[in-house]
Order: sequence, then C-alpha cells, then structure tokens
Amino acid sequence: MFIRRSALACACAVMTLVAGAASAEPQKLTFSVFEPPQAFGPAKVYGPWAQDVTAASGGTMEVEMLAGGQLGAPAAQLEIVQNGVADIAIIIPSFTPGRFPGNEIAELPFLWDDPTVAGIAVTRLVEKGLLKYPGVKVLAADVTGPYQVHASKPVNSLDDMKGLRLRAAGPVFAQATALLGATPVGMPTPSVAENISRGVLDGTLQDWTLVNAFRIIDATPHHFDFPMGGVTALLVMNQQVYDELPDEAKAVLEEYGGAAFARRWGDVLKAEERAVREQVQADPDQTAVSPDAAEAARWTEALQPVVDDWAAKSPENAALLEAFKAELDAAASAAN
Repeated sequence: MFIRRSALACACAVMTLVAGAASAEPQKLTFSVFEPPQAFGPAKVYGPWAQDVTAASGGTMEVEMLAGGQLGAPAAQLEIVQNGVADIAIIIPSFTPGRFPGNEIAELPFLWDDPTVAGIAVTRLVEKGLLKYPGVKVLAADVTGPYQVHASKPVNSLDDMKGLRLRAAGPVFAQATALLGATPVGMPTPSVAENISRGVLDGTLQDWTLVNAFRIIDATPHHFDFPMGGVTALLVMNQQVYDELPDEAKAVLEEYGGAAFARRWGDVLKAEERAVREQVQADPDQTAVSPDAAEAARWTEALQPVVDDWAAKSPENAALLEAFKAELDAAASAAN
C-alpha cells in the first residue's frame, strides 16, 4: 500500500511539473512588418525591439517578426491585426484616408524637423485620446523623417519649384506641392525612381531614408532641405490578444512602447539620415541646399495656408493643432 501511495504521489508530482512547464510556455506573438527584412525599419528598429521585448518579458511572451509583407500587403496590415492573422503590426493610418480623423497632423509642413520630437508629440496625443484608432491596441506611434524636396533639376529657392512634377502622397502633401508652384502626382514609392528616370516626374517629396532605400537618390541629384512634414506610423496589437496577456507581459509592452518606442525610432532614424546626408555631401554629383533664414521664411509663408486650411476644417482640427504644437514644445524642451 505504501509503495502504491508513493508511486501515486510521484505521478502527481510529475503531472504537476508537466502542467507547470506547459503553463510557463511563452505566448508566441507574430509581428507583421510590410517592409523587406533588410530595410532600415525591420533591420535596425523593429527586429531589435521584438528581441528586447521577448528578453524582458520573463518568459511570458515571444515576439517573432515576419517582415517583407509575408502576412499581407502594406495597406492590409490594419485588417490582419484586427482579424487575428497577426498579433502585432506596423500600420500606416494614411493608407486608409478619412478613417482616422486628425491622423494627418504630422503631415503639416514646417511645424517640426526632429522625428524624435514629432513621434513623442503624436504619442502623447494618442495617450490623451486626442488621436483615436479604434479597433486596435496602440502600443506606440512614430513619425518618418521630415519630407524634403528631391529633384532631378536644381532647386535652390522657391522660384525653382515652378512647373516641377513631384510625387506627393495624400491631400496635405498635394496642397503643399501646389502652393509651392509644382504639380503634385500620386504614385507609390517603389515606382518613383523609374518614373523620374523616364521623365514622368521631376522629383519627389520624401524623407532622406526613403530616397536612399528605394534608390530614388540616384535619379535626384538635387535636394532642398526644408521640413515639409512627415507620415505617422503605428505599432498596434490585436486588442483581444493584448487583453489576455499576463500583467508582466503588458508591463513590458508599456515599458518598451509609448514614448520610449518613439524615442528609439527617432534617434536611430536621425543617425540614418545623417549617414545619407554625409553620403550626399561626399558625392560631387549631388547637391543639398539648406535655405537661409530669408529663404526659409518665403517657404513658410507660401505653405502657411496648408496649416490654416487644415485647422479651419473643424473645431476639432483647430484644437488638435494647438495640442500638437504644445506637445512638440514639451518634447523639444525635454530633449534639451
């Protein structure tokens, strides 16, 4: 009888250990990124972020990044998170125009020139409920580098913009382009370099990292460095999956999300931008013009209607603009 009881006790102990081991298995989370794995975002920010979150989670979760659009096209990333095809994804809200009111706030020109500051400001607007993205859990927000003019023809002043055909995505950038005297053309980024080479376009509005990553820089030897606004991206998670995570895992996502993620993205991005600028400066066939105060004032005056018109569309826009300016000031002060 004693032997039987001992055997039974051992069996129960083994079963308890097995059950404990099973319950200790980390929850595997798929992280969808539409950019190719060698691109700047996946290689230098998103991949390392996934590794850091996994390591810090105490074995409660394992984040696996799937880059290159394996789970869906860029514009489908929001849907695949909502449908549970991916647990986490990088989404570009402007790919669904009109769905998220106020999202284009960071696209307004000349308000900021530091993506770290802009990313933290947008993050604060999300945290305060001034920017809403229903249907997903927003872990963090970030902003591209400020868009600049990159052209196949010399651009030394506002006068040189007249008649240029520039790629400009979305209504805010299109209005800005038109006010500068150029003609806006909608076109996906991967098609820009070829169409500049064919003479369909004279240039583009984009940030330094994108013109380098898509080799647009080879077709645009002339660059005018004036901040034209940027595009917001979100790190989002399926709400139900997030809700079911243990508290330890949620705490890690909070620690590595929010302003910390915006700062991480922005600081790495600025280093990348500096490298591209240095590459341009070292190339005798490339020129980059930084306007003096008088010329920058001309561009600001020409582009002021973009900001004013956007704010005048609704009281909500006007209030959001003031809140964004305040958050920019706060983030800039904290960085200094």
